[in-house]
Amino acid sequence: MSGTSQAGVDQGAASSSTDGMKAWSWAAFNSTYLPALILAMGTGIAVPSIPAIAQSFHVGFAVATGITTSFLIGNVAGALPAGWLIDRFGRRRIMLMGPILTAVMAFAVVWAQTYPELLALRFADGFAAQLWLMGRLAGISHGSAPEQRGRQVSWMFGMDNTGRALGPLIGGVMATSWGIRSPFVAYGALALLALVPAYRYIQDTPKREVVPTVTTSAEPTTAGAKRPQVQAYSYRRLLTTRANYFAIAFFAACARGPIQASLLNLYAAFRYHLKPDQIGFLASAAAFIMLPIGFIAGWAMDRFGRKRTMVPGFGGVALTMTGLALTAIFNMTVAIYVTIFLFTAFFQGITGGSIQTVGADVAPPEARGKFLGLWRFVGQGGVALSPVIFASLATVSYAASFLFVGVSGGIAATIVAFKVPETGGKRAFAERRVKDKPAKKST
Repeated sequence: MSGTSQAGVDQGAASSSTDGMKAWSWAAFNSTYLPALILAMGTGIAVPSIPAIAQSFHVGFAVATGITTSFLIGNVAGALPAGWLIDRFGRRRIMLMGPILTAVMAFAVVWAQTYPELLALRFADGFAAQLWLMGRLAGISHGSAPEQRGRQVSWMFGMDNTGRALGPLIGGVMATSWGIRSPFVAYGALALLALVPAYRYIQDTPKREVVPTVTTSAEPTTAGAKRPQVQAYSYRRLLTTRANYFAIAFFAACARGPIQASLLNLYAAFRYHLKPDQIGFLASAAAFIMLPIGFIAGWAMDRFGRKRTMVPGFGGVALTMTGLALTAIFNMTVAIYVTIFLFTAFFQGITGGSIQTVGADVAPPEARGKFLGLWRFVGQGGVALSPVIFASLATVSYAASFLFVGVSGGIAATIVAFKVPETGGKRAFAERRVKDKPAKKST
């Protein structure tokens, strides 16, 4: 990373208060964790029915992936608008809008008559989900102490995993007993329920944050002269000063995209002919594995640093996806597939909140919403693109699909290991506090 890039990162990181909201507090639980748990439970309930709904339209595997990729494309489309809206109106309104739109889309899926209509609804659902997540990330980046961010982001995703662990078992029973679309009714109801703690406890962020005035010119200012404001952050400047971080966000997303899109569940339904209740059990087992790992990873990122957590995490994803490729090449049994799949879930748990934590670390306070919008756009671009690549490769070989994900994880681990400085851990936080002291004395 260039000196300019590192300076920009230091400026953004150092400006955050060290007295922000604690990761484990009543405020954090009610404003972030509880709504995340409720929404994730609704998402998890819908998971087992998604492959069956796609199959009900009599489409092949490649076309069926559209039911998940359309959701991810909606995530991409919502990233930049969400960032702009947060800077313009504050995060509270945007976060409340997300669950309302989610509920509307979930209820509409129940009556969808055509496959294109279903894809459009899933796209809108993905857009709505982005509004909620962007609001949460903006709040953590703005209001949490830097040494608490790893835990707060990871624990937020940990609550997501808790909901996803509880949901699929319920959704599988519902789909089997009351029809494959019935889980979406529960999904919509839980989205509305999530509004209760959100409305009561979410605090807004400033629409435009106040930051120290600094001189952007190399020439010293004369006495009494007006000091120019910080240079505005264009998208180009954000990308160029933090290029390596955006590269991590993209390749990490490619390593997580097909798994996050439940394409491995879809693969199991097509390849091994698993039913909704079996898919629900498999998804819940994976979520139960990811749950404790996510909480531990958040603590480890704050205690030992981001790199020491992310490198083994993404390296493990690369190895396990290579293992899944071997199951496809040699037509191994479903028991072997499930075993390797669960190991994949383990390493996914390690990486779960890492990328968003790094984004919160390096977001400049002068353009927090704009940066996080671009960050999510790049990341979700990878999340949306990778399932398309996965599905395209699957028409030739399932093994090629799995290897693509494994290579993406390996690239992400390599960039983290060799191309970026550490943004967390006790040493980094101590150095940051030392850098802040002279600036505070001079003001």
